[in-house]
Amino acid sequence: MKYFITLSSALILLIVACGKRKYDNSSAPKLNAMVENYFSEFSNMTDQAITGSMVFYKVGEVITNNSVDGKPIQESKADCNVLITLDTTGTNKTITIDWGTSNCTCNDGKSRRGKLVSTFTGSYFAQGTVITHTPVDYYVNDNKVEGTKTVTNMGTNSSGQIYYNVDVDGIVTMSTGEVINYTSSRVRTFTNGYTTPSIFLDDEYAITLTSNATVSNGDSYEAHTTEALKVKVGCGYIKSGVLSITPSGKPERVIDYGDGACDATFTITINGNTYVIN
Repeated sequence: MKYFITLSSALILLIVACGKRKYDNSSAPKLNAMVENYFSEFSNMTDQAITGSMVFYKVGEVITNNSVDGKPIQESKADCNVLITLDTTGTNKTITIDWGTSNCTCNDGKSRRGKLVSTFTGSYFAQGTVITHTPVDYYVNDNKVEGTKTVTNMGTNSSGQIYYNVDVDGIVTMSTGEVINYTSSRVRTFTNGYTTPSIFLDDEYAITLTSNATVSNGDSYEAHTTEALKVKVGCGYIKSGVLSITPSGKPERVIDYGDGACDATFTITINGNTYVIN
């Protein structure tokens, strides 16, 4: 489940590169990358919360509550400690991560407040399992994040590979007052590492997606893959694949991530002109 950081980081790298070369003056691509990163983090947060570590998303110590007879044991929460509550007695297992009601700067440099509630109908590795992530009064850098992210284990495809449907329906209200409506639908297919669930670093995925964002100022953005994006846990870049990005009123940008090398080199083609980014 760790691929989300890789994909979001690569998209942000693309936006920065585009900005430096003044390919467009649309704010939507940058905002889209930011919003995707917010929702992408949810799976990583839950992964870390299960082990009580919260490496990147905590300040100070992490306090873990367990439940007895369906009632959580309440521990005290100091300012800017992260409180994790695990409820494993219900039909759906629930993990609640609570940053509190005041901003706290986490180890990744972002300030957070509010809660993330994640429910599991079964194991991540079991066909039919649905994982739903829901932010509750949740803010990142004073931007309010609302909506849901749903991950569904679909079983195996015709090639015998395990795959997941990942859907996001979200709203981000910026501290400046702008409102971003974001939807994303993707298919994440295990291409390596599924048979070693305790080892994350051998996980590799193929990702196909469509996403779009509209901003209250009238800006918009649409993206889709024309060739599956290949990512590997531990590699900070998309290794290969082709992504099309079209800001409202601007020409299509076609991004080709190359031949499978783990590096920061890719190309952007706009109006028949190709630029190498590295």
